[in-house]
Amino acid sequence: EGIFRVHLNREFDLRLASPVHLAIGAAYRRENYEIIAGEPASYINGFHPASDLSIAPSGSQVFPGFRPDDAADADRSNIGVYVDLEGDLVPRLLANVAARFENYSDFGSKVTGKLAMRFQPSSRVTLRSAVSTGFRAPSLNQSFYSSVVTNFKADEITGAPIPFEAGIFPVNSREARALGARDLEAESSRNFSAGAALSPTENLTFTADFFLVNVDDRIVLTGFLDTDSVAAILRGIGSRAEAAQYFTNAIDTRTRGIDLTADYRMPTTTGELGLNAAFNYTKTTIPNECCIPLPPELQGTDEELIGRFDEGGLLAMTQERPKWRSIVTGRYRYRAWNALARHSYYGKYTSSLYSYSGDDVSTYGAKGLFDLELGYTAARIFKIAVGARNLFDTYPDRMTYNNGFDIFPYPPASPFGYNGRFVYTRIDVDFGR
Repeated sequence: EGIFRVHLNREFDLRLASPVHLAIGAAYRRENYEIIAGEPASYINGFHPASDLSIAPSGSQVFPGFRPDDAADADRSNIGVYVDLEGDLVPRLLANVAARFENYSDFGSKVTGKLAMRFQPSSRVTLRSAVSTGFRAPSLNQSFYSSVVTNFKADEITGAPIPFEAGIFPVNSREARALGARDLEAESSRNFSAGAALSPTENLTFTADFFLVNVDDRIVLTGFLDTDSVAAILRGIGSRAEAAQYFTNAIDTRTRGIDLTADYRMPTTTGELGLNAAFNYTKTTIPNECCIPLPPELQGTDEELIGRFDEGGLLAMTQERPKWRSIVTGRYRYRAWNALARHSYYGKYTSSLYSYSGDDVSTYGAKGLFDLELGYTAARIFKIAVGARNLFDTYPDRMTYNNGFDIFPYPPASPFGYNGRFVYTRIDVDFGR
């Protein structure tokens, strides 16, 4: 990837309450995306028998290497130009307006804009709001990524997992086209935010912000298209896969939320104490969840383009991340010593990852993690610190058998991972002093 940027700015007196700050700029970017076929032994078919005496899928177990069919070498360029104006229209009322034009060599042009206002009736009260539009062209990997892996599904009689090959195919591949893929389009968004900041004293500040983000034509992976009808379509075009996924502009999303913060700084007779609290609530919904169109190629296959319980599907997009999260941090400094204590809270969430039947849903409870660090600075250059993240060794709730095959003990969707306590020592050297 190569980037070249130019930025210019200047102030003008337009007889407003303050000079107007003008900024203009341009950028040129060239991107390249390449997949190189792996070692032949990682993807060839060795004709080894599987546990049921059938021929095992080709390639390394579960994750074969990239095959020659997966190889890709793609590039594109884009040019962006922006203009930004900011100044006080009247005393205590700041306005900002901006516009940006972008042209992609593979997706055409788009103009986006922003309008923001800030009203400060006093030095301790600030009110702010902004509206804007956004644009995101499909990334090169969304357009050209290709890979085939070994997946598992339950036998209809015994319930035992049966291996089969499933692929993620680029939209211009024969597999994706046979299953209804269309050329990707750019995402567009509409954004609104409003908030306030209040400082009752010099050492105490509160902020509250509401935000709303609507994304149209969001690019997502389809669910696993794996019915017998889909397998027959793939066999009919000579594909090695029995199931497939591809990227598509299938859904619209609406994300709403609030951010609340409080910050307190207090000098003491023995040092300096700082306390910070942050709270976030975010909820994502899919307005067109009820009526995601099915391509004509998939009509009559008993498939959904994006299923509710698919990995990365509708449930994952709306419920697989906690809606509630908060962090409370305390910092204390005394001469060369400093200490940090932090408590992070993650609300409950729901996931159906790795389920046998696809609709085994588990809800995982809220958890709190505690971090602690103690540091010492010597000669204002060297700093040594010892600490622990997740001091009390907290883990997410365990997955049920149906969700984890009794192989994965903890949910991959956990917002804080599943590695438990981490104890460390850190040495920093600042040569700038």
